[in-house]
Amino acid sequence: ALFSAWVSSNLMGLVISDSFKTVVTIYILIPFLVIPQIILSGVIVKYEKLNPKISSPTSIPLYGEIMTARWAYEALATYQFMNNDYQSQFYLYDKVMSEAGYRKDYWTMDLLNKVESIARNLQDPEKAEVIKQHLTLLRDEIGDELKNNSLIPFDHLADLTPERISEDILNSTRNYLNDIRGYNIKLYNKANSKKDKLTKELQQTEEEKEAFYKTKREQNNESLEEFVKNSNVRDRIIQYKNHLYQKINPIYMDPEHKLIKAHFYAPRKQVFGNFFSTFAVNITVIWIMTLIFYMILYYRLLKKFLDFFEQFSHRNKREG
Repeated sequence: ALFSAWVSSNLMGLVISDSFKTVVTIYILIPFLVIPQIILSGVIVKYEKLNPKISSPTSIPLYGEIMTARWAYEALATYQFMNNDYQSQFYLYDKVMSEAGYRKDYWTMDLLNKVESIARNLQDPEKAEVIKQHLTLLRDEIGDELKNNSLIPFDHLADLTPERISEDILNSTRNYLNDIRGYNIKLYNKANSKKDKLTKELQQTEEEKEAFYKTKREQNNESLEEFVKNSNVRDRIIQYKNHLYQKINPIYMDPEHKLIKAHFYAPRKQVFGNFFSTFAVNITVIWIMTLIFYMILYYRLLKKFLDFFEQFSHRNKREG
């Protein structure tokens, strides 16, 4: 990843030095190229903390997608966390526990709160708009859940509208969400038991126990873990455009987008519906960007554009 970023940055530098005529101009331009790479890499400032008009709380904004530093950093961070000798032993169990934990502790509880809010205000005409919003959220979220988990049926999705909602429908919705919560509690406990079993198997003798904790001390990076798990975030779940989005543990979340685009610290990404590791995808993207810089340099495209712009400006001045 570092080598790929180095090649890309060198070609960018060659494009700049080839396209501008004076050394002073190049020196002035360098900070304007380097500083955004640092600030907009997602490390210094989280993307959702930037101006909401040019960012999104659920995805990486466009300006983040064109930063080579972001692709390189994300590749290194996810690879190091998932593949170090300590964490790699437990990653699959932690992934199941993260997904089930989010469902049982945040997702179902948030939707159950919406159900209770509707039940309290069902006969209040002043709350009609709030009820409509809650029903839209319930319908969209449960609809998505039914696509991903067909083991627990729900026959009243079409009834979650202001025209059809009733106490009986709310009771059925409440029961469904409690069933989903119970299902995920079992998933969580099963994965947790398997993780505990593996942990004990790795520490059966004093030598194995010492080796286990030695590996943990040397390989487990707590600061990196804090970043990729987003463990310091205040809001573990947010509502945005009639959907609920998980903000905790992005390193365990698979993206839904079918072509590369994903949340920050996604463990893997889709390319035409097939999953590949974030490390492999990000390095490929960096080399594509590098190839673009090479073509710009080889055909001197930026220099030709600047020369054309300069000639155009001089022509306008003479005509003026």
